[in-house]
Amino acid sequence: MSNKPSGRGVVFKPYVQDQGWLFPPTIGELIPAQHKVRLINEAIDGMDLDKVLSTYKGGGTSSYPPKMLLKILVYGYVEKVYSSRMLEKACHENICFMWLSGNQHPGHNTINSFRKHRLSNTVKDVFAQVLLLLVEQGYVQLKDYYVDGTKMESVANRYSFVWAKNVARYKASVLEKVAQILAHIDELSSQEDSPPPDPGGPGTKTDVLAEGEQPLSDSKAVREAISRINSRLDSEMPGGEDTKPSKSQAKQKRLAGKLPKDHLPKLEGYEEQERLLGGRSSYSKTDVDATFMRTKDDHLGNGQLRPCYNLQVGTEQQFIVNYTVHQTASDISCFVAHMDDTLGVLDNAGLKLPDNVCADAGYGSEQNYEYLEEKGIEAYVKYPGYHKEQKGKHKHAFPQQALHYNEEGDYFVCPMGQHPF
Repeated sequence: MSNKPSGRGVVFKPYVQDQGWLFPPTIGELIPAQHKVRLINEAIDGMDLDKVLSTYKGGGTSSYPPKMLLKILVYGYVEKVYSSRMLEKACHENICFMWLSGNQHPGHNTINSFRKHRLSNTVKDVFAQVLLLLVEQGYVQLKDYYVDGTKMESVANRYSFVWAKNVARYKASVLEKVAQILAHIDELSSQEDSPPPDPGGPGTKTDVLAEGEQPLSDSKAVREAISRINSRLDSEMPGGEDTKPSKSQAKQKRLAGKLPKDHLPKLEGYEEQERLLGGRSSYSKTDVDATFMRTKDDHLGNGQLRPCYNLQVGTEQQFIVNYTVHQTASDISCFVAHMDDTLGVLDNAGLKLPDNVCADAGYGSEQNYEYLEEKGIEAYVKYPGYHKEQKGKHKHAFPQQALHYNEEGDYFVCPMGQHPF
């Protein structure tokens, strides 16, 4: 094969940097007409943001328009840009962000403050405005409402767990130790040779341990017991500068001093953990709102507990109608709370309730069926064991679905004719 030149020269396109424009275009002219950033811009321009504006007190220096900041945040989420610093950078470098911001450059602190303080309590109202726009344009008819949930893992440390059972056990252990110390102090006080103090006065002996019960239940009760002990010991101490307390009194004072130093801080720490748990089974130390839930197995078939949130999402025509975030892993227990929130969003936007609700067997329960019936919503929700029933796989010879229900006697009758009455 010949490597001789063909006789034609190589031609390159013109490349001139820093070339000036006689009539420079606007930033908007550089963005395609069908670009999604134009849809976001149009949608937010049509929103009523009065509730967001109400969070501004007025006075002081001028603020960036909330509509502009909201456009930056929404478009950033669409492009999977969540960091306030990355959004700040995009307003300097990305023509879409530059167009949305009007070529202004809000700092990352401004963006983060707007997201945290202005939208934290008004995000549902903004979401309702988007939903209203979808309904007006015919994308959503609120006829069929599909509900499903997923576990959303927190960014917290996976090994920073606090379990409610452990907290209850440790707290009971501390209370038991405190009760033993107080009982020992009472025993030393009863062996004292000095005459007993006035029963109605501050010198009344501390009566801690009742017969077979634990009267100390929290740090407040322990503090009150410590205060009573110190008051009694102060009243029993002999007067005068040269006199010294007896060995029994000195030991009581020493034991009483251990309580606020060694045991009371631990007890208060466990009570704070109970407050953070709020009835949950666990929480993460680095994200106290996250609860440890069992997620789906990974590609190796390994499943483990991770700090998560239970995200419930309702859709129609692949549009998200509403979402709620829960701290419990069970979808059944989240359904009523999710629907209450959804009906509240629809009511505030002046929209009707959905005609039908569709969900899988993870939401099937008598409570959820009764809730939908009370709201006048048709339920297309499978019950647990539906698929096994269809395949004929049952653990029992006569499943409940195969039993005849006697309405008058309020009992079931098996196919063999047996019943409890």
